[in-house]
Parts: sequence; structure tokens; C-alpha cells
Amino acid sequence: MQEYFGAPVISLTLVDPYFYHLDTALFVLDEENIAYFPEAFSPGSREVLARLYPDAVLATREDAMAFGLNSVSDGRHVFISPGATDLAGQLAGRGYVPVPVDLSEFHKAGGGIKCCTQEIRETRS
Repeated sequence: MQEYFGAPVISLTLVDPYFYHLDTALFVLDEENIAYFPEAFSPGSREVLARLYPDAVLATREDAMAFGLNSVSDGRHVFISPGATDLAGQLAGRGYVPVPVDLSEFHKAGGGIKCCTQEIRETRS
């Protein structure tokens, strides 16, 4: 993948069974930063994340369990679960605009905001 796309590939290991997919434990805020729940990752993965993103927003277990990390950001606005109150406060304190979106019915099936998105990428010839 790294050679094909010309971008570094970083392998991360999730260790908490509740956080069954990367989208439940980490999301991209903008070109330079992320938010994540450290305890979802192995010690080695936590070291990598801390080195690559020293200013990352760190979520609490409560916010992560509320699907707060299954969020989407356009670099300014962060569409986030209304149950992730501490995370929303941290984001607001860093200049992001939290936009709570209630998907509690969707959570029953194990999904959140990120699961309801479709990325559209511009191709250039």
C-alpha cells in the first residue's frame, strides 16, 4: 500500500474488544491532528500515536463508549455523538466546532456518525 499510494502506512493494534474497529477508537480532526482513546491500543501503538501526534485530543473511556470517536471532521466542524460531552468540550477548547448528531438508534446496531458517511475523492488526470 505504501509503495502504491506513496504515503506512509502505520500499523496500529487494537486491544480492547469493545473497540472492534479503528473508527471506534480514533478519528482525524484535520491535516495535522487526531483524536483517540489511548487504552484501546496496544502499548506500542500508543507510543507511535504519541510520537506522531503529540497534540492529539485524548478521549475518555466514557466518551469513547458513547461513540464519540466515530466522528467526522471537516477540519473545523466536528460531527460528534451528543453523549461525548468531555470530548466535545476539549474540541471546542481547541477551536473546533462540535456539532452533536443523535444517532442513538444506529448505535444499537454498532454504528455511529462515521459509519453514515461516504467519502468522495476528486480524481485528477
